[in-house]
Amino acid sequence: MIAILSALILIIAATGGWLRIRRYQGWFHLPTRRTDKFPCCGSHHTIAVLVGAEGFDLPSGHDLMGRTVFLQVTIKSSLLGHLLDPYIEFQAGQLAYRQYFERGAGGSRFLNLSPFFQSNTQATIQHVGLRGSCMSWERVASLVAYDPPVIDGANVLVLAPHPDDAEIAAFGMYRDRRSWVVTITAGERATGNLPQDIPMTARAGWAARLRVIDSHTVPQLGQVPPDRRLNLAYPDGALESMHREPSRAFSLVCEDSLSRGQLRSQNHTPEFRSGNAGCTWNDLVEELRLLLELSQPDIVVCPHPLIDSHSDHIFTTVALERAMSLVEGKRPVLFLYAVHNSGAPSYPFGPAESLVGLPPGRHGGWVADSIHSLPLEPEIRQSKYFAVEAMHAVRRYDDGAPRDGLKFLKSMRREFFAYIAGMGVDPASFLRRAPRPNEIYYVVRGEALPDLIERIQTISVSARGALLESKPGK
Repeated sequence: MIAILSALILIIAATGGWLRIRRYQGWFHLPTRRTDKFPCCGSHHTIAVLVGAEGFDLPSGHDLMGRTVFLQVTIKSSLLGHLLDPYIEFQAGQLAYRQYFERGAGGSRFLNLSPFFQSNTQATIQHVGLRGSCMSWERVASLVAYDPPVIDGANVLVLAPHPDDAEIAAFGMYRDRRSWVVTITAGERATGNLPQDIPMTARAGWAARLRVIDSHTVPQLGQVPPDRRLNLAYPDGALESMHREPSRAFSLVCEDSLSRGQLRSQNHTPEFRSGNAGCTWNDLVEELRLLLELSQPDIVVCPHPLIDSHSDHIFTTVALERAMSLVEGKRPVLFLYAVHNSGAPSYPFGPAESLVGLPPGRHGGWVADSIHSLPLEPEIRQSKYFAVEAMHAVRRYDDGAPRDGLKFLKSMRREFFAYIAGMGVDPASFLRRAPRPNEIYYVVRGEALPDLIERIQTISVSARGALLESKPGK
């Protein structure tokens, strides 16, 4: 009898472990054993360190204060690290943080130590303590430090391919600065989470109406004035096709029920208050050129075309590069962000209070001049949470109707598999991924952007594979 019970327990445990791994693999499609690479062509500092089981001492003679600092270290997940979320907790003085990794992670990774060196209250650091959960690390490692970019006093232009991208990726950057927040598309294809009783023929119109309003109202939480909040209302999910046929006119899915002209009439800036039903790639480039001349930005914040995998995100930056080539004078600095990762849609890993490190990536060529980890104070993080939560595309709707048996079983099934996988019901939820203690930016000189764009344009559509995640409107 004991043998039968033991065998039954082993079968249940093995089945549960198999289900847990299978469900997790649905949200992580990359090799877990790999060497992440993010080559930067600008000035940075690499310092060799020896890391023991409990941490490492900082070498003398190196001033890292104010810099973005990563510990590049080779890690290895334990057996439990294939079933539980592995993390490293690091402490210096009174400050302590955690960074999570994907389950089964092994190989070279970047541990974000920046908060220790960017804190105004932290004394000079001499030792960093480390504690691993479900993982270990090799002794030989390197500190990689990047000089801080000039942000204070800068004019900032944030380009969001869809309503909510600015808040997800760059709320901490645009808040309380001289910022423009400009959304490229109306986001009309994001209809999947609207209330189910809305007819199919009306869903695109409602998505556009709500999301365009979001793009105008939510940046108020970041103190952006009305005449610097714009939505250009280009078709959602169409930017790559528009790029291929730059003179062809494209229309919104909802044009018959809610016109592009109606959506653009909500803009306060006169130059962008009208718009034809049909719009072209050439129109987009011209409007971005005009926008650059009006806003006179020192910094432009937009998606990284090699790291962000969504086609609308990639071609937003392609259009920007073309527009910048038409504007005379000094080019602004680019702060590039990544919202989507086709191989790891649940990145960044771990709970919302844990730090954002670098995403999975094995880049052969340079990806930036430098990397900047922007710290967010608790009050800013709270504001960012509410800004993201205010976006209709992030919400889930419940009609409040009594649960029948089928709805109850479906709800239980979702909760059961979420529990088995050790993940949320929606592992890609932006309410977990976005309001973190920091934001990551890849800093690129405006003069260097054409080289970056040329690399993405030399890759064929079929060969881009995992680079592209052409999901319109999220």
